[in-house]
Amino acid sequence: MLITRTSTLALIAAALSAGCWGTIGDPGATGGECGPLPDPGARRLSNTEYRNTVADLFPGLPLPSLALVPDPAPYGFDNDGATLQASALLVNQYNTAAIEIAERVRQRQAEFVPCMPSEGSACGRAFIADLAPRAFRRPPSPSELDALQTVFDTYLAQDGFDVAVELTVQTVLQSPAFLYRIESAAPGGTSSSYDVASRLSYLLWATMPDAPLFDAAAGGRLATIADVSTQVDRMLADPRAADGFLVFAAQWLDLARLDRVGKDGASGPWSGAIRDDLAEEARKFLTEIIFARGGTVRDLLTSTRVFVSSNTAPIYGLTPPVADMWTEVDLPEGRRGFLMQAEFLASHAHPNNASPVLRGLFVLKQFMCIELGSPPAGANMSIPAGMPGMGPTTNRQNYDRATDGEVCRTCHNVINPVGFTFENFDTFGRHQTQDNGLSIDPSGRLNGVDLADANALVDYLANNRAVTDCVTRKYLTYAMAGPTTGSDACLLSDLQDTFAAEDGNLPALLRAVATHPRFLGLAGLAQTEVSP
Repeated sequence: MLITRTSTLALIAAALSAGCWGTIGDPGATGGECGPLPDPGARRLSNTEYRNTVADLFPGLPLPSLALVPDPAPYGFDNDGATLQASALLVNQYNTAAIEIAERVRQRQAEFVPCMPSEGSACGRAFIADLAPRAFRRPPSPSELDALQTVFDTYLAQDGFDVAVELTVQTVLQSPAFLYRIESAAPGGTSSSYDVASRLSYLLWATMPDAPLFDAAAGGRLATIADVSTQVDRMLADPRAADGFLVFAAQWLDLARLDRVGKDGASGPWSGAIRDDLAEEARKFLTEIIFARGGTVRDLLTSTRVFVSSNTAPIYGLTPPVADMWTEVDLPEGRRGFLMQAEFLASHAHPNNASPVLRGLFVLKQFMCIELGSPPAGANMSIPAGMPGMGPTTNRQNYDRATDGEVCRTCHNVINPVGFTFENFDTFGRHQTQDNGLSIDPSGRLNGVDLADANALVDYLANNRAVTDCVTRKYLTYAMAGPTTGSDACLLSDLQDTFAAEDGNLPALLRAVATHPRFLGLAGLAQTEVSP
């Protein structure tokens, strides 16, 4: 059964009419024409982009830990341009990082300086001419080159060649041209070829352009959509594309939540090794089974394939592989997709019992783009449990009782029926048929549709146009470094239609964004050429 975006409005209307706390957004597109291109601005590199860029700027260089203040993620992604401000602490951390990195470059300067120290200032000029364009992701201006040459020559005369290299690297790494993606519109207000190159590389790889992309920008070979498509196809075939996809997917699916979860030892074994392997299991599933094999949203939700280790196989009741080995296997009958894998189930659970609220909220927010906001003031946030004198109760019964109050009921009437479909999975993600000695009821409801269990839920989601529309909105928020505005309505609508037509193919979504004129900065033109 195909569920359209229109049918999802029934759920939204029901929750709104009930006065639920927070807001529930329509995951569908609004249509309409794109407005004028936004003014080019400056956006700080996210911590992930910063670390990746440093690694690519100095390939093979062992990097320090690079401790940085965590980036804010107001819309679920840590590359939000409006909030990536440079605090005093972060500036100090950049300074410390630049000092440590520059010292390591000096110690291995033969790998990064393309000339002999005996050449003095001329070698410094060659070093700057090689480093600065890559670090700034564009040709430096004459004044920028002169300023760096002055730094080099000053320390060359004062302290010698090695120190001159070290201090020049420090200067480059603390330059706004390195720390920020600064776009300057070409004539006509469109993106320059170098801006296009950076948009592509940070979207698909979360790092700086590589040499072929720089060469394409310099040679005018990013001048048409066809040119851009050639580069995008090359980039998506590169192993770095899987890593870039994981930067998005790990935040969309909140894989980091697992790091904050503990388990009650009485409920079963739990350790850092199990936690690490569950995280790696999810990464392997996303990058290999979903991305590398051209998977769809339906595959994400229904695939029976998974990678297991000796630590994770027992959670599924599977025979463990040899220690320190990973094996791709079929999940046991009745389990399918990311939502029935242990990483999700364990990370969305409490120390000694499953959490239908955490699991239900995740599905609504990440796959339906329905936001229910925060609990109202005074809401009881304690973990539901049995009451003295009541006798045995199930987790579901405890949650029903704890969330039945008038102030809670409005939202939990939407959340709980989704989360209850996962009641056959305990706090570790192990399958169970009884809870506290009682039979489990895994039935639920979403958008007026009765669901027998988690398998019925994933079937519903896998055939729902609202889900592919929501995933498009999530990826576009990541791609645009912030939520789209009314001016981007045409972009959102185009991508949602394309993604649906591609049957929810995730690599195809990445390609559609990377080759769209609006993303490239061509909207309002004939949409065939990029300014050099």
